[in-house]
Amino acid sequence: MTAKAPITGKDIANGFKAFLQDVRLVAFLNYALLLFTVMTFGLTALIAMLIANFAEDKGPDWIKTHYEFQKRTFWYGIGPVLASAVVYTFVQRHGITQPVITTVMLGLVLLTLAYTVGRAIMGFNHILHDRPIPNPKTWLV
Repeated sequence: MTAKAPITGKDIANGFKAFLQDVRLVAFLNYALLLFTVMTFGLTALIAMLIANFAEDKGPDWIKTHYEFQKRTFWYGIGPVLASAVVYTFVQRHGITQPVITTVMLGLVLLTLAYTVGRAIMGFNHILHDRPIPNPKTWLV
């Protein structure tokens, strides 16, 4: 039995480069990052946005529709987050009771979660079947 050579940093870098060459996998990764947007307070969405902006020029036209869809999902999903910040500020200044704050904030978080998850699942479906997004500029799923 022969011993395997240890994995080096160069091996990992080459594997990562090979992964980034497959534009379909990169778009798939972005949808996975968008799924965790609410749970990571938008950090994974920022990463997905950066990847979509940098990888957009490297793919065929049908992949570019996915990147456009992902960028719009980020920008449309950030709206409820900003709205919740405004609501929280308003409520704090006017002394409204705690249950109202909790209900409104939870509702906005659930709205954002449903919206981003719905769009990410739709994107997963289209990318798995090698189809472009029919209308990447739509507001709805």
